[in-house]
Amino acid sequence: MRKIYIQALALFFAGLSMAQAPITLTAANFPGSNDTLRYTNAQLSSVGNYTQTGANFTWNFSSLVYASQGVREYKLAIQTPYAFFFSPTDYGEKIADNLSAGPLTINDYYNFYKKQTTPINAFVADGIGMTFSSIPVPSYFSDKDELYTFPLTYADYDSTTFKFSTPTTTALPFTYKKQGYRVTKVDGWGTITTPYGTQACLRLVTTQYSKDSIKYSAFSFGFNNYQRSYQWLTATEKIPYFEVSGTLNGTNFTPNQARYRDTYQNPAGIHENTDLSAIDFYPNPGTDKLWLNFTRKGEFFVEVLDISGKVLKAGNINSDNMAQSIDIAELRPAIYIIKVKEKEQVYFYKFIKE
Repeated sequence: MRKIYIQALALFFAGLSMAQAPITLTAANFPGSNDTLRYTNAQLSSVGNYTQTGANFTWNFSSLVYASQGVREYKLAIQTPYAFFFSPTDYGEKIADNLSAGPLTINDYYNFYKKQTTPINAFVADGIGMTFSSIPVPSYFSDKDELYTFPLTYADYDSTTFKFSTPTTTALPFTYKKQGYRVTKVDGWGTITTPYGTQACLRLVTTQYSKDSIKYSAFSFGFNNYQRSYQWLTATEKIPYFEVSGTLNGTNFTPNQARYRDTYQNPAGIHENTDLSAIDFYPNPGTDKLWLNFTRKGEFFVEVLDISGKVLKAGNINSDNMAQSIDIAELRPAIYIIKVKEKEQVYFYKFIKE
């Protein structure tokens, strides 16, 4: 009993020592060229109270439950398919190999970021790259979105504007525009614990207030796009140590994602389902197409993941009790995971590409 007491006391004082004063972050503490940073998506029901904050605060999220994994990889623009469209100092992060929405399919979707010193010292969103019908189409922020301004420390408050538009070109059959402002407040500091470990941190809340518009063929519409993210940042991990993000409607925040910095986990070994009540799939192994046979009508969100949890394909499928296919011809021979989300239910299945 005495040994356990002494260990607990030692941990208490170690945490106290770690959080004696708020840390200060600069551009060096954020992603750069060739950074490969793994994270785990947590089940939202396991998050607990993420709104509490304060000075020299202790956040304990050690009970987060694994849902899936992903990897954030940052490459210099010259290492991406959009080498000639962005500055050599831009960093590209691939979001997806394929994105589908109705009849539209976009390939090689990248977000591009930059560490700038003027007019504001900040880590900014610079633009996106996407390929449509084999044609690369870059899009830019005419007013950069300052995601983090430096130096970043406790009690900082920033409000910055942004403006973005895809180009008007025959290479792209739609136009997407967004314009608005971002409010970021560092409202806490202290120590955070997740299944990955314990570190000194800053806690910030960043909110995007954007008015978006989409024009496709003869149709166009606009909508408010309000997004909020609660983030815990450390001096060593470059992406949020923990992050809860979602949508904002008035004063009502609805979280839709929680993820934390992590090491490799095995999603296939831990989370493969045998429940085929919603979906069956064939052939397995397969070579060219993977057919999904939905056993009931509904809206499904389907992702194809590699064994590390990285999203390779993603799209919505509105099932009418009909088999639908996913093209897997371009995937290299390996084991993959199908993730199927139906409302609040999530299913994981393993398949083999020959």
